[in-house]
Amino acid sequence: MRRWITALAVSIVVLVPACSPKVVGGYYVEGGKVYWTGGIDSSPRVVADADPDSFQKLSSGYARDKAQAYYRGTPIAGADVATFDWLNYGWAKDRNHIWAGTQAISDDPDHFVMINGDLAKDAGAVFCKDRKISDDPAHFEILHFSPDDRDLDYAKDIRTVFYRCAAIPGANAATFRRLNDSVFNYAVDDQRAYYQDRVIAGADPHTLRVLYDAANEGCAADAEHAYRWDSVIPDVDPRGFPAGKPVTGCDANQVTFGP
Repeated sequence: MRRWITALAVSIVVLVPACSPKVVGGYYVEGGKVYWTGGIDSSPRVVADADPDSFQKLSSGYARDKAQAYYRGTPIAGADVATFDWLNYGWAKDRNHIWAGTQAISDDPDHFVMINGDLAKDAGAVFCKDRKISDDPAHFEILHFSPDDRDLDYAKDIRTVFYRCAAIPGANAATFRRLNDSVFNYAVDDQRAYYQDRVIAGADPHTLRVLYDAANEGCAADAEHAYRWDSVIPDVDPRGFPAGKPVTGCDANQVTFGP
């Protein structure tokens, strides 16, 4: 029994260093200096001029000491150290700014609100991670297909539709709507049909419907053509689909139906 306990204690001693910042990444103090390392594939580097006695690790790569704030070992120029703190989802704030890494993205921290892990807004803009994507926060919204839809890919403001934070050129925000809630996203406005952020050339937005969006496939059809993702499935005519039979799959050549 004593040998087993001794062996366990040795194992714990051996395992502890494997969990250190030198291996998994982060800040650590050694020999009176502060170091940052990105992990097992990254060599530690000294955080220049950091004060080890007042150094405080925050989260998501942020830290501070009595004189500076840091992101992944790099000083954040202009940060107010006295009020600097990690906010959430990779952002930080002080009394003057919201920070994404070393970049000040907002000078309105009092009105900064996180929408989700990628999106946030203040009184004058909407941000995706470290960049501004909209100057219309009052009308910005995530587009959901249904009340149970948790997909966050589509959003819009009063003028622009976004897919994963990138504007979809020419999309009509006033009429844009989703047709399903899958990774194989289909949507329409009054002029065009879309697969994710791509226009489905020639598709009729008024008759397009989703046929299948499971496993590794997504397919849709309008009155005249069937589509796998955003490409026409040759020689498949939706007018010949068997009435009352569910679609069970599709690929580049066919649409299949159940009993």
